[in-house]
Amino acid sequence: MKKLILKIYFYIISIFAKIYLKRHSPVVIWITWSIWKTSARMIISEIISQNIKNQTIYTSNKNYNWELWLSLSILKISDYTPSLKWILKTLIKAIKISFFWKKEYDILFLEYWIDHIWEMDFLLSIVKPDISIITKIDKVHSSQFKSKEKIASEKYKLSKNTKKIAFLNYDCEFSKKYYPEIKSKKYLYTSNVDDTCEDIDINISDYKLIKKDKSYFSTFKLDIKNSKQYTIKTNILWAENLWYIWLWVFITNYIKKIDIWNELEFNLSLQPSRFSIFEWIFESILVDSTYNASPLSMKKSIENVYNLRKNFFPDYKIIFCIWDMRELWDYEEKEHKNLKNILKNDFEALFLVWKAMNTHLKPLYNNSKVYWFTNSKKLWKELKSFLEKNIQNKYLILFKWSQNTIFLEEAIKEVLKDKSLENKLCRQDDFWIEKKQSYGIF
Repeated sequence: MKKLILKIYFYIISIFAKIYLKRHSPVVIWITWSIWKTSARMIISEIISQNIKNQTIYTSNKNYNWELWLSLSILKISDYTPSLKWILKTLIKAIKISFFWKKEYDILFLEYWIDHIWEMDFLLSIVKPDISIITKIDKVHSSQFKSKEKIASEKYKLSKNTKKIAFLNYDCEFSKKYYPEIKSKKYLYTSNVDDTCEDIDINISDYKLIKKDKSYFSTFKLDIKNSKQYTIKTNILWAENLWYIWLWVFITNYIKKIDIWNELEFNLSLQPSRFSIFEWIFESILVDSTYNASPLSMKKSIENVYNLRKNFFPDYKIIFCIWDMRELWDYEEKEHKNLKNILKNDFEALFLVWKAMNTHLKPLYNNSKVYWFTNSKKLWKELKSFLEKNIQNKYLILFKWSQNTIFLEEAIKEVLKDKSLENKLCRQDDFWIEKKQSYGIF
């Protein structure tokens, strides 16, 4: 009964979202897939906001990326306190916005994942994007779809329903299959540095990490097929994230023709816990990637830590703090065991949390450097003790994977050198703090 009421509510709110879009006709950009969606959305929207004058771009400042929130994002409603009072309040507000408000934005940037069949059809019934972006498939949500093929079939509906320009990731194993079915203008890009080939329209090359004082940057060349080359410097460090920036070039020219310099520099902000670098107690360095994890993002984060040490911290020892990867269905055992091939034995300590790590990964190591815990509170206590006992060493420490009920980010607070940076961690608003308290995290 509750699910039926929610479905009806979703449908009613979607009607008001469609009315608002019909009245104001903004340019709609929509990104989806398994990983890197939120970072891409926030970085691209920030660059567009900085460089397209006299145009207002809106994207939700929160990660509300399921069925109801497509409609609420269109209506610029971002508060969420689930209750009957909230439902009625939101409904009244949606009516006012859809019928009476003036145009609030010129460009709307949406980010949505799906976790069941036919969900994309419902979302597309609300709005079909002018520009769509497919990032990269991974095995998350396999428990709902049962196979990557079914995930791909649903998600590529977005590309096939795009009105103007569709961007497809060449590295995705399904892009070649669906490419011929897309009728709008389409571009293939790669998220792998220096992986050039004739079929790819956008390439990134000459990628380098640099450090100046206490700041870190990356530089690279952006090559657009049959167009021009750009030299770019940015505080976005990780190679798989750099593709956010080239998309700005296309979108900017699509929305409003402006001159773009050959040399560009972007100092941008990522959302909390997307590979943020902090100083810890005992002179160690923390890499905070606690927002979530799929097998591919776990792999990339581990590789990036090794790369970070190679470029900036050659004398630092590495500690990994990682939690189960969820919603993998039949892939669970394989993907957790595969972490050993990525981690190898090149670490000072490996701190593991929750059931799959204990069942599948820990037994592969027969040494005293691997620890297992039932929750993040026990992890941080042991980690802090470990650092105190080994104060003569400097460590580069990765925290990877969190989620509702996990809250690994709370372990970070205990060893932050600058406590004022706690608000830079994910899930620190009143809603989440209250929820963590109910779970006994504090």
